Amino acid sequence: MEKDDRLIISGDGVFYSLQGEGVTMGLPAVFLRLHLCNLKCVWCDTWYTWNEKTSEFWSEKEEWTIEETVKRIKEAWQCQNKQIKKRLVVTGGEPLLNQDKLTTLFKKLPDWEIEIETNGTITPIPELIKRCQFNCSPKTSNSLNSRNIRIKQGAINTLKSANTFFKFVVVSPNDVKEAERDYVKPFMLDPNRVIIMPQGATSEEVRINALKVVDIVKSRGYRILLRLHLDLWGAKRGA
Repeated sequence: MEKDDRLIISGDGVFYSLQGEGVTMGLPAVFLRLHLCNLKCVWCDTWYTWNEKTSEFWSEKEEWTIEETVKRIKEAWQCQNKQIKKRLVVTGGEPLLNQDKLTTLFKKLPDWEIEIETNGTITPIPELIKRCQFNCSPKTSNSLNSRNIRIKQGAINTLKSANTFFKFVVVSPNDVKEAERDYVKPFMLDPNRVIIMPQGATSEEVRINALKVVDIVKSRGYRILLRLHLDLWGAKRGA
């Protein structure tokens, strides 16, 4: 098998859980966590996929062929109800660094619903646009990424024309206003597809930040969603 056929997988690999964030929160899904990211968010809870200064970045990653990845995804699905659609959530890191390989992967999973988590800086290719739901989390200045690397006009314009929900991680009302100034208004994002997610590594931290922004979110009519997996399992990886 050619080296180019391989995906770089993070230490979480493939696991079965419930979608903890976004519009499909609560639905059963298999997660595939890929290695590497083109951004470095200061509050990122998957730092082990991109932070080269940590031992986990180097020691946990593995390379899997497309066929091996498909096999593990299928084996991971644990739902016994045949009426429930199989769902794969590809996360990272930044999955769109591997677009061609993902296209090949998804062709081998024709009966699966596919979600891709992305930071909105890479334009998805047509094959993925036709197939996938995108959960796009554009970054504000609270991520400590510079403006020129986190705001990519072409990528956002393409994503807003696809099946995309835009999720903004916030800690204050000013973050909501910044998201509106830099993304919602200039790109004319559909407010029905805007999700506000308070940042936090624990349920209590999420709740505290949610209370800070709930009034402005209510006034704008956006959707505010917390983080289900933190409520259920805390910050446990692969849960």
